[in-house]
Amino acid sequence: MALFQRPRAPRPPIGHTLIASLLLIALALSACASSTSGGGASSTSAPIRIGFSITETGPDAAPAKFDLQGYQLGADTINAQGGLLGRKVQLVYYDDQGSASTAVQLYQRLITSDKVDLLVGPYQTDLTSAIAPLVTRYKMAMPAMAANLEPFSGRYPYLVQSITQTPRYMIPVIDLAATKGYKTLALLIQDTAFPLELAQGIKQEAAARGIRVVFEATYPADTNDFTALVLKAGAAKPDMIIGATYLADAEGIIRAARASNVNAKLFAFSIGPVEPEFGSALANAANGILGTTLWFPTLKTAGNAEFVQNFRAHFGRDPDYHAAMAYATMQALAAAVRMAGSLDQTKIRDAYLKLDLQTVAGEFKLNNLGQQLGYQAYVLQWQNGKQELVWPPAVATSPVQLPHPNW
Repeated sequence: MALFQRPRAPRPPIGHTLIASLLLIALALSACASSTSGGGASSTSAPIRIGFSITETGPDAAPAKFDLQGYQLGADTINAQGGLLGRKVQLVYYDDQGSASTAVQLYQRLITSDKVDLLVGPYQTDLTSAIAPLVTRYKMAMPAMAANLEPFSGRYPYLVQSITQTPRYMIPVIDLAATKGYKTLALLIQDTAFPLELAQGIKQEAAARGIRVVFEATYPADTNDFTALVLKAGAAKPDMIIGATYLADAEGIIRAARASNVNAKLFAFSIGPVEPEFGSALANAANGILGTTLWFPTLKTAGNAEFVQNFRAHFGRDPDYHAAMAYATMQALAAAVRMAGSLDQTKIRDAYLKLDLQTVAGEFKLNNLGQQLGYQAYVLQWQNGKQELVWPPAVATSPVQLPHPNW
């Protein structure tokens, strides 16, 4: 758990207790009126508090920590630029442990007990979907890094999507494969919301490109032995083995493929290969593996070089795309609040829908349902122990190395 509380005011002298009490009551009533009416910035100098839950423990903690650090650097940047509405911003966050039910409890606490002024979303689509009804009930505008489209289908009008749509994640991998003449693929899918929707996007793009799915299987999120699954995929002799995965299962599939000597011309996975832990865990086995990313340090997006430099200075490591998307979420939040000119949640929601903003992750632009239209995806590859951007060619840092060599 991590919570940044507002500092307690010093105790007034005894002789001024009554006057101070009356002043405090007046200030409280004024702040309450401003909060409910949305009539502009509060006169108080207290920070604007931004609440969220984040997965600090559990299997998804590694990418979620990048989200957290992106939020933190985003808040620091906003404050360095003078804050919002004449006030500093302050983060209030808790560990949801990757649990949807815990996330619901924590957002209830943030809204009703902590009474935060603004919200941003947690890591992972499943958690966003779980809290969406709550956020809607309280009419709190919330940018969420949930890639699936369902939460942004019109049912939850106060949610806005601040990451690339799930069906678009793997399009550049399929495009790359088509240029190589690859015709068949085996598709391995974790049985959770994001991978399942991603798999549909992969199959649609593959069909459009004349690529045939010769093997398809789902597996539970807690699977740790992928040997049988990989052997079945290999028996279909696909040109490609593609995983709709997170980090741990992407690593597990590669280990099983190498141990079982299951080969393909191309191996590609979502989420896993973008994380530095992927390379350190797999060592040489990571080389040649493709992954989809929504951002890269070398992209010439607005302010990207400065973002990378500041992230390294703050956290002692390079950012990944989760960090960049979280930072971009804070950029959009700041722009929406400034456009709204107040903390009125409906005005802020409407401001999000009007934004056409250049961020470190590219163009932030929504349709009228709050679905992200601006952001795109790229392909990276592990080469000689490090990540290289390989597709599309216009932004590549290195040529793609294919086919994948036999184990």
